[in-house]
Amino acid sequence: MSLFVQALLVSLIAWLGFLDKAFLHSFIYRPICIGPLVGLVMGNVSIGLEVGVAVELMFLAVVFVGVAIPPDEVLSSAIATAFACLAGSTQLGIATALPVAVIGQIFRQTRNTTIYEVTQRKVESAAARGDTRGIILWTTIIPSFVEYVLFGLPTFIAVYFGADYVQNLIDFIPEKMIAGIAAGGGLIGAVGVALLLSTIKSKQSWPYFLVGFFFASYLGVNMIGVAVVAAVCVALKYYGDKEKAV
Repeated sequence: MSLFVQALLVSLIAWLGFLDKAFLHSFIYRPICIGPLVGLVMGNVSIGLEVGVAVELMFLAVVFVGVAIPPDEVLSSAIATAFACLAGSTQLGIATALPVAVIGQIFRQTRNTTIYEVTQRKVESAAARGDTRGIILWTTIIPSFVEYVLFGLPTFIAVYFGADYVQNLIDFIPEKMIAGIAAGGGLIGAVGVALLLSTIKSKQSWPYFLVGFFFASYLGVNMIGVAVVAAVCVALKYYGDKEKAV
């Protein structure tokens, strides 16, 4: 598969993520879903899973409150995973994730304060006239097009035209520095988990986190392996509660 086709497919995946976030909320837009999809397109599902899980941890406790727009996880996971696959380096993807997320945040803020101000007025005008087609146009079709222009197209440009720059950057930056940046990105994930844990009041949940910590820290199991362990724990808990209910 050519780089052009890969970049185009990655841009469509990012676009799908933004559409899901705006209309469906089926959680396809989460990094843990975007990462493997991009990895599949780029020919390295393993790196896609690793980057997706790492970026998911970064945004685990990030919520949209009022008009405050947090860093964007969709653009971050799509571009970071593509760069990681191109370079064959998970660390590079993790290091890229946060800066890209901030850029996505700026794009979303600009979109909300300019373009969506216009579309909102158009929707109100169409509703006042009883124009059903106008309402659909300005609430669905036009916003979908805007989402691709603002997020899908930049993703294509970043992946297609940025591949050589990424490789040159990797060759220039010392390996220890990339590892340090990736470690810093991992700390962001730790902060996200800590914020999430602070909201959990049930003491019954803590043993599961200790199990995950043991597997990751003492047995050296990677994030994908820990996710499998978590899925097993969830299944055991589910079937246990189901038997008690009978």
